Amino acid sequence: MTALETVSAPVGVRHSHEVSEVLAVASAVPFCTERFGRGVLGALRWVLGHQVAAPITAASSGGVPPWAQLLDEAYAAREELLGRDGRTVELDYAHGVYESLAWVCGHHEHPPVNTAGH
Repeated sequence: MTALETVSAPVGVRHSHEVSEVLAVASAVPFCTERFGRGVLGALRWVLGHQVAAPITAASSGGVPPWAQLLDEAYAAREELLGRDGRTVELDYAHGVYESLAWVCGHHEHPPVNTAGH
């Protein structure tokens, strides 16, 4: 194992340094003050183990969530977007969570935040 692999553990299909970079960009004002941005922040903090409660279901992961829990939370965010059973969070917030988790899980190629130039 190389030094970079030790420092940058996998998070979903991404490396933690990739997720941390996107989190840093997402933390900038005004992005982080909008509902979509707050959803991105909540999801990325959760996948890195910086917050215990998942952003939609509030399920506890106790650190970096395992693959199955990432997928479950992405599915819960998708269900919020579809609104089949009503909504428990704001739509834009759920959209930020979904876009973030879809990227972390490899369903989307690009992160929810433009990191070009950073």
